[in-house]
Amino acid sequence: MSSIARRDWIAAAIIATVAANGCILAAAGAGAGGAIYVGDRGVESQVAAPVDRVYEASRQAFKELGVAETKTSTEQDGAVEKRVLAGTVDDRKVTASFKTQGSGTHVEVVVEKTPVTWDKKFAKQVMERVVALAK
Repeated sequence: MSSIARRDWIAAAIIATVAANGCILAAAGAGAGGAIYVGDRGVESQVAAPVDRVYEASRQAFKELGVAETKTSTEQDGAVEKRVLAGTVDDRKVTASFKTQGSGTHVEVVVEKTPVTWDKKFAKQVMERVVALAK
């Protein structure tokens, strides 16, 4: 097998493995975060801003996207701050979770349509807005 064919085969194997795990890499603004990862239930991203700023950006994104806040929580686990912001829009439940990770914030957004179905497209919209506002 030539080196080019081997490289193409390895690239195809990696893509198949990533797709099988349900993770698709989507581009996001490089300024405030790296990439948005679409998983089985929602989206995740690492945002280069403190939890407070990302949380406030999420509250603003909820308002802009018509999500009515229903619940908030904050907890401190040593040096790690964890927050949750939840709300509803139409027939969907939106939950954004934040935790300190390194010098930034790990964010997960899940939009539940039913107990077994999720709206990943809307979750990605929320995340894109959070990343843009957290800059």
